[in-house]
Amino acid sequence: MYPKIRQNAIWSDTQKMKELSLFEFEDVLAKEKLPTNLTSNRHPIHKWYNFIAGFSPEFVSRCIKDADLKADEIIIDPFAGLSTTLVQANLAGFQAVGFEVHPFFYDISLAKLFPPTSQQQVNAIENLCQAVKPYNEEFTTIWTKDAATFLTKLIPVSELKFLASALLVENQIAPEERLLYRLILSRVLDLTSQSQTDGIYKAPTTQKKSIPYHEAFKKVCVEIKNDISEIGNNLKTRAKLHLMTSEKMVTLEDESCSLCVTSPPYLNNFDFAEMTRMQLYFWRYANSWKDITERVRRKMIVNTTTAPTNLKRNQQLFSDALSECFRYQIEPVIEALKQQRLVRKGKKDYYLLVYPYFAQMQSVFRELKRVLKPKSSVHLVVADAALYGVHIQTEKLLAQLMQENGFQVLKIETLRTRGSRWLLEKRQGTEKGLGEFHIYARRV
Repeated sequence: MYPKIRQNAIWSDTQKMKELSLFEFEDVLAKEKLPTNLTSNRHPIHKWYNFIAGFSPEFVSRCIKDADLKADEIIIDPFAGLSTTLVQANLAGFQAVGFEVHPFFYDISLAKLFPPTSQQQVNAIENLCQAVKPYNEEFTTIWTKDAATFLTKLIPVSELKFLASALLVENQIAPEERLLYRLILSRVLDLTSQSQTDGIYKAPTTQKKSIPYHEAFKKVCVEIKNDISEIGNNLKTRAKLHLMTSEKMVTLEDESCSLCVTSPPYLNNFDFAEMTRMQLYFWRYANSWKDITERVRRKMIVNTTTAPTNLKRNQQLFSDALSECFRYQIEPVIEALKQQRLVRKGKKDYYLLVYPYFAQMQSVFRELKRVLKPKSSVHLVVADAALYGVHIQTEKLLAQLMQENGFQVLKIETLRTRGSRWLLEKRQGTEKGLGEFHIYARRV
């Protein structure tokens, strides 16, 4: 029989663990905010485009400081998102490399990694887009019927007419400024929307105040121009971002990186494609719900029931990729999810996510082991989950996977306890709340 996962199961000597745990957070308030995006709105570049699922620039800075890197060493983020790690590495003067499969996140990240050097660049975009006339043809001449219908549910038609015209002037933007143009217009899109992102979905029924198009444009451009003045010409971009999965980091040589700071997708049914449906439709990355699945979800780590069916159903392939010991740890979780499916409304196939999620994460860990230098530090922000009330200790399971695949886990610490809606008492009769955790590890 294999032992059950417990807090200290991955360490043979607790005292040794304490001695090796160099990464400490002194301030409780800061600790609460480190795994969130809440502080990003205070930082140049980071605040230009933010997303609810992200960690703070301060977390990255602490990781970099702890690593004591040399000038030529490289920082890696295999789940770049909106590139908090890469932007912060840029600002600190270090090389960095990231991987991102979401096309919208990729484009926005590039705009942040190669920011404008003068206010005139922003002025050119603002002047052109502020001068557009409302689009007076049918929206279906720009977007598909599905996309147009969805966009009109989120954005007042009067503002969407201006946004449509602004979208169509992209070919008038200088090629070197088009990524900045996409970032600015995407922020304006968010501000004009009447729909509030609530952490789960961009839902047409969740209302917020819409800011008029011209006012939103001015607001965004003033903010960026102020940051340009603050940054000056001192920033030299040394980051590379790849639009590809980190399960195979074919662009990187063996032992080429010295530090990893990242936050992988959580096993919590948080659908990044659904959360960005408005942006995916507006920019025509996808034209339908099916299109989103095939063009975006298929490339992601499986963590939601909206993943492509063939990825979820290929259970044997993913199961075989995991060790017998690890399968022993997760089989009770899978069985519990199967049982809950029979009695819960909706009958969601959560049990089909477990093998693919951990098998894909194992592939990433193996690649990280290959591209990191020996003794390199790895910092992961992760969360546990309670799908259908079944508690999944994702942080401990991922730590076990890391240990099985070439890493020494030095510490798992709780960064914060999530809000009342995440209390397990609502799910399984306990008072335990869900949390977010920092896994601190070292490449062997």
